[in-house]
Amino acid sequence: MLETIFLIVGFVSLVLLLFTNRLVIFGLLSIISFFGYFMVVDSGTWLTFLLFLFGILLLIAEVFIPDFGLIGIIGVTLIGFGYFSNRADLWGSVMDLSLALIIAVITAYVLLKKGYRFLPGKNLVLGSALKGNRGYSTGNNYQEYLYEKGTALTTLRPSGKVEINGRTLDVVSDGKIIQEGSSVEVVHVEGIKIIVREL
Repeated sequence: MLETIFLIVGFVSLVLLLFTNRLVIFGLLSIISFFGYFMVVDSGTWLTFLLFLFGILLLIAEVFIPDFGLIGIIGVTLIGFGYFSNRADLWGSVMDLSLALIIAVITAYVLLKKGYRFLPGKNLVLGSALKGNRGYSTGNNYQEYLYEKGTALTTLRPSGKVEINGRTLDVVSDGKIIQEGSSVEVVHVEGIKIIVREL
């Protein structure tokens, strides 16, 4: 029973490590728990413990450095080899590992429900929008041309070119064919898409 508790605490600590900024605390707790599982209450060796630990580190590295799964596959292989190599009671080992993983998944689910975010996602996903009114620029901003008037430089069927305030723009008509030389007005802007109608 004690070895199962060590295994559960180890995996739950890994989950907490990946959902919080307390990497050192939960990282050490996880290592100590796995050490207790392999070396204190079980018949493991330093080799099996280190293989298991290195496999865990490779899985974490796979989360932060995606590389088509190669690091993850090696990590799972090392975890399996380190975990099952000295186990006389294979069925009991499978049950212990399954219970620990189930509790770890439940812990992750509860953390997500409480608003915690997966730590790698915080690093890889932009947390705030880059808005133009804050000085950011992500491309052309055509909102300034809304309701401006200009002249069709080509026939719009429905796309073509117009001149507005001395600038040539690619536009789309509101559904009708607009002949070259016609006066137009910008009635809608969707990102880089400018929609005009004939005056």
